[in-house]
Amino acid sequence: MKIKIMAHIHYQKFEWEEEGTYRIASFKMDDTEDRTYVGQQEVEFDAPENYDPTAQKIAALQALKQKAQDDFAKSIYKINERISKLQALEYTQ
Repeated sequence: MKIKIMAHIHYQKFEWEEEGTYRIASFKMDDTEDRTYVGQQEVEFDAPENYDPTAQKIAALQALKQKAQDDFAKSIYKINERISKLQALEYTQ
């Protein structure tokens, strides 16, 4: 299936770069010190028939879930470590 979209082309060059690059966005961005608007161009591409993003969405959510679990485990580890250090202190009155 042929899809047509409007692409907005920008030229971006940071002061530390020898050469700039052309970037495509789905919208026109304002000019800045490092980026200027070049123009727009209609782009046509072939999209898969009956494209279903469900599997990719599920994979992205599973990755997000795994990151949340990892972050939680790290937090619990740090808390347990602090508790252990406090419990190791000699308590006298």
